[in-house]
Amino acid sequence: MPQEWAGESDRDRAVERYVRELLERRPRSRADLPATLLLGPRGSGKTTVLRHLADWARRAPVARLDLAALGQEGRKPIDVLAALVFQLNAKKRDFARLRFPSFGLLAIAVAARMEAADRDDAVRQMEQALIGPPSSRAEVFNQLAQYAATVLGAPTAVTAALPLLPQWQRHWVRARMRWRLARARRRAEGGGAGSVEGFLIDLNRRYGDRESAERRRAESVLFDAFLDDLRRAYGSRAGDLRRTTQCLVLLDNVDSPLGNEFLAALLEARGKAEAPDPLLVLATAGSYPAALESFAFGGPRQLGALPGRWPADEERFRPEQVVKGLVVGRLRDLARHEVERQAEEVLRSAGRQVAPPAADNGVQWLGWLVYEVTRGHPAGTAGLLAALLEWGPEVGWEERLRRSLEPGAPLVGELLERLLPIGASAELVRTLARAAAAADLAQAQAGGVLWEDGARVQDEYHDFSTDVLRTMHLDGADEAESGRVETPHPLLRLLLLRRLAEVPAQDGPDGADRRRGTDGEQGTGGPDGTDAVRAAHTVLRERAAADGDERTAAYHALAAGDLAAAAAHLDGAFDRLTPDEWCAELCRLRRAPLPVVAAGVRTNGAGRVDGAGGSDGGAPMQPVWERYERLVDHLNEGAVEQRLRTVTRLLAAEWLGPEPPEDPRTDRVGDPYRDPLGDPGAELYGEIQARLHTLAVHADSVPWTSVLLRKAKQYGKEPWL
Repeated sequence: MPQEWAGESDRDRAVERYVRELLERRPRSRADLPATLLLGPRGSGKTTVLRHLADWARRAPVARLDLAALGQEGRKPIDVLAALVFQLNAKKRDFARLRFPSFGLLAIAVAARMEAADRDDAVRQMEQALIGPPSSRAEVFNQLAQYAATVLGAPTAVTAALPLLPQWQRHWVRARMRWRLARARRRAEGGGAGSVEGFLIDLNRRYGDRESAERRRAESVLFDAFLDDLRRAYGSRAGDLRRTTQCLVLLDNVDSPLGNEFLAALLEARGKAEAPDPLLVLATAGSYPAALESFAFGGPRQLGALPGRWPADEERFRPEQVVKGLVVGRLRDLARHEVERQAEEVLRSAGRQVAPPAADNGVQWLGWLVYEVTRGHPAGTAGLLAALLEWGPEVGWEERLRRSLEPGAPLVGELLERLLPIGASAELVRTLARAAAAADLAQAQAGGVLWEDGARVQDEYHDFSTDVLRTMHLDGADEAESGRVETPHPLLRLLLLRRLAEVPAQDGPDGADRRRGTDGEQGTGGPDGTDAVRAAHTVLRERAAADGDERTAAYHALAAGDLAAAAAHLDGAFDRLTPDEWCAELCRLRRAPLPVVAAGVRTNGAGRVDGAGGSDGGAPMQPVWERYERLVDHLNEGAVEQRLRTVTRLLAAEWLGPEPPEDPRTDRVGDPYRDPLGDPGAELYGEIQARLHTLAVHADSVPWTSVLLRKAKQYGKEPWL
């Protein structure tokens, strides 16, 4: 299982600092604590962050619940609240134990009473007591305590709720009732106590599966009683002085059906109260919870718009307030230096029997390379680093990376299962694999790549492509530059292209020949594993050409292996565009996906098989210089104009080579895709510099010379330094 590095990244520590600042409490303070919603796509580390925070805050009152798991068990909000109360009630060595008399008495009464009318009477009594004068409160407490003392005389499941009640504190019920409850407590501690699980089952059984007014009223009053108990525990003189932290509640998967119900009920109960409570709620979700789409919590979200963006260069976690009492923040991907730290641990774990990377600074090189592939996606980074350690000591680090990510590799399937939405249909996955050939998902939907699927999959695809928490493209800078949100996360696109390389090609743009494996499963691709990829790019190229979109047609021509056509477009643009515009077009083209070939397969540079390779990937991939020369070999077949020759070689080298440090004037083209595996050692950087210098000399223009020399400086040193 991949190592999680919980709490070790600067990102996790920033969330921890945010929680610490709110969790610490001073006497006589009455902080109005907002509920914090932490949004992140699948595999972004939400559960890992909560697990770390629960361990970090274990000496304080803390509760952590997975609402998706509880929902699968058939639990209801009333059960979740009870489970939360029992966790906050746990003994802490350095913290006075929290008691919940209002909640405990009402829960015991509800769990023990068989008749619905009796339960409803108890709920209504507590409802009036919580808002009435102290005299009515004391009377209701005595009535419920008397009933509780009676039913607790026998060892039943409801005795598990005894620790929720105070022991010797005065003024909450009469002395005789306290004495009878204390005797029941001693009997329970002697071995007759029911389990917490049994109590929760009894509590849930009283209402069955009915969504009745009775259940809703009981849930509402129990939430009110819970918050009232917390306010009173912290509001007394002794409690105010002794309690130095708030209560931390960590809720995972609040976008699940049960999570939506519970979150709405909790926020509603807090909103009704006039006084603040000591509850610090941190909830996580992989989609914006439907409960928060109501106007009480800010209203429906605009398509693709989510609050709380966390810029990559922002050290602090600063969630955005949506409405009073609710703030929202999005969990960012890991930064490059955070990935480097994990890479350092992996290199250390590999041991001395594995040769270090050939690069001068192996840690920086491996961290950079893994970051370029995963763009800091936590689950992708952890999975790839773990896969690198599974190869024998004779396999070099470059080969480990290539083999781990080649089509059909176990890691590709594992990461896709981890990153794609839960329950995604097989049709949607096949559609997404084809759509990954397009630079953005909207282009794929309009471009005829969805050859065979009906309206249902079209709707499923549209929902996916317009949700940034599903496409996982959360980089706000790219969103702002491109003006669209349908661009998939670079890692997701890379993995989907690997999946596409496993399937056979479709014959023609209409998909007349839909070859498959048995039972509708994906078949095996051509010998080079690129037939389906090239076919998808060909369809998109033809569609763009028919629409008169030369730029898009050139992009897909290059991705399909037609370097000559892409270079001809770029050469023609030299006379039409400004220097910065031309360099931006070069950047857009160089990010076209490279042909996906298995390690050990020799190709002609454009992805076509040149000779048989080992089926087990045992032979190393051909050297990058050999691949580059094969790619531009067509320049030797006849007379080629000098500028076109230079542009062709420049485009080929940049396409194979890794991305240089970003130039914001020319490199923000709305396409975040990266694939550094074509030239992981940046061996072609010298060639790129030479071709840019050649163009600058022949441009015979001050603006062109200045811009091209500036571009050449981008390739002046290795990208990992």
